Amino acid sequence: MIHALLDTTKVLHLLEIEGVVHELCAEAVATHDRHSNQLTVNLRAFLRATEHTHIGETAMPDWLPAPQIVTEHVDAEEAHAMANDIFASWCHSVSTAHP
Repeated sequence: MIHALLDTTKVLHLLEIEGVVHELCAEAVATHDRHSNQLTVNLRAFLRATEHTHIGETAMPDWLPAPQIVTEHVDAEEAHAMANDIFASWCHSVSTAHP
């Protein structure tokens, strides 16, 4: 049975691009399969507009890390902590990528 562990988006920085303020965001969706003990963490990064006239607009400029899928073999008791560690590392990578 697959269990959802993490579904989160974290705003890392505010950036102004072409006169529009954007949030630099990192996202993770993690699941754990208790039968195979496989942890799967889907990671992505994007910019999200904050101004009312641009609400809902997202962008993925070339300088952002490409989306990644991380898989690990881990017991259910350790899966949530490992997912959090993977997301923290992703946040650091995304944060340091912006120009």
